[in-house]
Amino acid sequence: FLVAADRIAYINPANGNETPGFVMQGDQIIMNEAFLKYLSAPTITSGGNPPAFSLTPDGKLTAKNADISGHINAVSGSFTGEINATSGKFSGVIEAREFVGDICG
Repeated sequence: FLVAADRIAYINPANGNETPGFVMQGDQIIMNEAFLKYLSAPTITSGGNPPAFSLTPDGKLTAKNADISGHINAVSGSFTGEINATSGKFSGVIEAREFVGDICG
């Protein structure tokens, strides 16, 4: 069916809640909560100004204040600030302005 209206809202009268769970207004759909089994979206951007994260169609993920756990595999990149680790391996040149502690093999 086709409905011509500039605003449509759905409520659930059975639970006594008059807050709409779904509103369509202009070219926007607003939902308080949504469960999607699969999502196909060209770009995903969080709310906020500036947004906290975005994911583009080419796979570029930008995240501010990210807490990432598990295995990370990257072919290039850089870190700024402090890096803490218990062990590691470098197979190349290490350049440093200062060393503190034992660096003997």
